[in-house]
Parts: sequence; structure tokens; C-alpha cells
Amino acid sequence: MPDFDEEFIVAVDVATENLLGSLADKFSGKIDLCIDHHGTNTNYAKYLLLNADAAAACEIIIKVIKAMRVKIDKPIANALFIGITTDTGCFRYASTTSNTYRAAAELIDLGADNATINRVMFETKTKTYAALERLAIEGMEFFDRDRICVITVTQDMYAQSGSSEVETEAIAPLTRQQEGVEIGLTIREKEDGTCKCSVRTLDSVDASVLAACFGGGGHKQASACRFECGVEEAKKLLVAKASEFLK
Repeated sequence: MPDFDEEFIVAVDVATENLLGSLADKFSGKIDLCIDHHGTNTNYAKYLLLNADAAAACEIIIKVIKAMRVKIDKPIANALFIGITTDTGCFRYASTTSNTYRAAAELIDLGADNATINRVMFETKTKTYAALERLAIEGMEFFDRDRICVITVTQDMYAQSGSSEVETEAIAPLTRQQEGVEIGLTIREKEDGTCKCSVRTLDSVDASVLAACFGGGGHKQASACRFECGVEEAKKLLVAKASEFLK
């Protein structure tokens, strides 16, 4: 962490303090401003700039930058376009709106390298990620008449593949891609033995409500929560609760 005293702390795209992860100990209860697009935001910051209709937090950031009268140059446009395209799954998620497309189009006009960004973010895989994905798929489990799919990513799998938690974002969508699955759960083991779960669902289940059962939050089809227990215990808790949503 930088060696300075923070005067104003801003959290972006974080629905609950529980999702601050390793930063929680240092910043919980100290967030001055939260800029977010999650309807499940717990209003933990002193000030909250929330637009639950925005598909991506960067849609809001664009307006903040304009309000500050800052010129959006090519590097800024690239960063904002990355935020929008990753938050929307390359514009595939149901949360994507016409405003999202208009914001993306404006960023392209301002110099964003949309083709390069989308290729790198969605079509390019490192060898270590490919090895991790193979292990994840091999260990995929199904529950409740195959309507729940669970992937568990452990520290041992990182060691085997040479990958790390940085490369796991693309793992979560794999659960929802399986035929017949309504709830996908990707449980990632942390170095300290605790874990985090990414929840992906179809329209039949609200992922944010399921995640909220464990102190998390997010969107209707994509949310997350954290556990202070190990992956096996977390899996039992999640599958049991997820089954209740399918009755």
C-alpha cells in the first residue's frame, strides 16, 4: 500500500464492505464516497453515488469526469471502455441498456481501442489460465437435478496450473453456460483458507438475493459473497441455500 495518509477514500463498484476483501481491515468504516451501480448497496459510505440502472460503474464514472470538466483522452477512454465491456460481459448481459451502448460509442469516438480491448479481455487466454480452466471443468459438480453447478478453485489448483486468483474472473461464467443450470457457484479459496463465491444465475433466480443471504450482494444475475470458512463448508451452505431458491 502507498505510504501516505488518506484524506478522502473512494470505493467504486463495491456493494458491501464485506466485499472489500484484504482492504477491509484498513478501510472498513472509513469510506467517504462510494460510486456504485448495485441495487443491493448497503449505503456503508458517508456519501453514496448510486445508479442501479447503469450496467457498469464506468457509465457513472463518465458522468463524474464530465462534471469535473476533465478531458477524456485516449488512455482514459480505454480504461473506461474496459470497465464497461467487462462489467457487461462484452455487452451480453441482460443489464446492458441502450445507454450502455451510447456510452461505449462515445468512448470509441474519443479513441478507445474497442477491438483490441475485446480481443484481449474475451478471446485471449494465457497458458496458465487455460490449465486452470481445465482443472476447473474437470472438477465441476452438479446438484439438485443438475440445476446447480459448482466450480471450486483451490490454492492447490493455482499451484498445479501456475495461475493465480487474478485469472479467475473468466471461470465464473462457465457454470451458467452448462445446459439446464439455473444457478452457478464458483468458490475460490483464499490464501488464508477462507473463500469467496461468485454467483451466476438465469432470470429464474435473483443472484443478489442469494448472495445477500451470506452478507454479499451484486446484480440479479451476477453477485458475490465471502466466507470465513473453508471451501467445502461454504459449498454445503451455498448448495443448501441455492436449492431453496429452486423449489
